[in-house]
Amino acid sequence: MSFDIVKVISEKRELEQYTDPDRLQKEAVPYIGQAKQVSSSPGKVFLRLDSISSHGQMLEFNSSDIVFAEDVNTLTQKDGTAIQIIRLWVRKGSVGIRLEPFSVNDYAGIFSDRFNR
Repeated sequence: MSFDIVKVISEKRELEQYTDPDRLQKEAVPYIGQAKQVSSSPGKVFLRLDSISSHGQMLEFNSSDIVFAEDVNTLTQKDGTAIQIIRLWVRKGSVGIRLEPFSVNDYAGIFSDRFNR
C-alpha cells in the first residue's frame, strides 16, 4: 500500500512553513530516505536512508521533532514497485535512534577463546 508520508505527518499536526531556507538550516538537520509510520507507533517515523541498498541504515524519530518534510524523488524498481524518497528536517537537539540489525548468535565461546589466551 502506497501513501504520501508527508501528508500523513502534516495531517496529525501543522508542519511549520519555512520560506527562509537559512532559518530552516539553523533550526533543523535534513535526512533523506524512505519514510514510514506504523500503526503500532503512531508518534514515530522510521527513515530508511539507502532504500535500494541491502546495507541501508534505519533511523527513528519522534514525529513531533520533524519540523518540515518534502518530497525529493520517486524511485521505481524493476518489478514496478515505487519508493517515495523524502527529506525530513529534524529539529536540532532532538534525539533520534539508529536501528542496526544483527544476527542473534551465541558468541561466548569465540570471545572466551580470544580473550583468555
